[in-house]
Amino acid sequence: MLRIVFALFLCVPAALGWDAAGHRAVTRLALERMPADGPAWLKTPDAIARIADQSVVPDRWRSIKIGQLQHANNPDHYFDVEDLEPYGIAFADIAPLRVEFIKQLMEVRCAKGWTRSPKPVNPARDTDKTQEWPGFLPWAIVEQYGKVQSAFRVVRVLEKINDPRRAAQLEQAKQDAGVHMGILAHFVGDAAQPLHMTKHHHGWVGDNPNNYYTDRSFHSYIDGGVIRLHKIDTDTIRPRLTAAVKVDARNPWLDVLTYLQRSFDQVVPLYELKKSGDLDKAPGKEFIELRLADAASMLQALYEAAWTAANPDQGAIDEFKRYDGFGG
Repeated sequence: MLRIVFALFLCVPAALGWDAAGHRAVTRLALERMPADGPAWLKTPDAIARIADQSVVPDRWRSIKIGQLQHANNPDHYFDVEDLEPYGIAFADIAPLRVEFIKQLMEVRCAKGWTRSPKPVNPARDTDKTQEWPGFLPWAIVEQYGKVQSAFRVVRVLEKINDPRRAAQLEQAKQDAGVHMGILAHFVGDAAQPLHMTKHHHGWVGDNPNNYYTDRSFHSYIDGGVIRLHKIDTDTIRPRLTAAVKVDARNPWLDVLTYLQRSFDQVVPLYELKKSGDLDKAPGKEFIELRLADAASMLQALYEAAWTAANPDQGAIDEFKRYDGFGG
């Protein structure tokens, strides 16, 4: 039985966006940088280890071959910016709500009389029926940010109620917050991997005047191979961290787009490093470390913003008590 389970785990698709080591490193560094006056329960070694491991979970979902799960989850891991070009939509102008974005694309299709997506679809590879869309990574990040804020709100409300009878409820709320923090960490980490922001995600496709690398193995090599080659970990990434990032706690949508744009801007430089051979040398090590450092800085900013925004007033506390029905 154990052999069967292990074999199923190995069947996770290759396009994962950093291997587990990369996702855990990003999460650990983000938690390390939480402010001194932040929640102490998030700074214990046990909490950091659990949340860091939780950051791997959305890739584990991809090994479960249930159509509805794959259809909803798989496109949350990427956004192919170039797919917007036929629609005449700039990345900065995509609708901030997921379904509104789909309507935005469909309105253009109807106006142009398209009967199908302008993006080529390979039915043999489109088993989850998602290839016609650019992906939904920006929405996955902001939606999950909202869930982290909600989870933090419950913790902060229960801390202010300060009822010993609710000790188990408070502990569960902290565990729930850790789950949502790990999932947010995953998508923020994915966005820092430039190949999750481009149609050239598994090697260069289409016109290739610069003779960039075309092998599909390129994606998995960036996810983990190059990290192992350069022995990249939290200790090597930490010196690359820059000043703290700030995001709009009420609505970080534009901040998330700016972050994703930074990653997309590194697609061609990444292919240039591969072409020159520098990817496997010091410049490549620095490139990958900077991408992971950017993810850690952004994740820390989102964590801090969510915690700050979750501070409840008396109205929020009263509402929680009214609908919670504790002891009922």
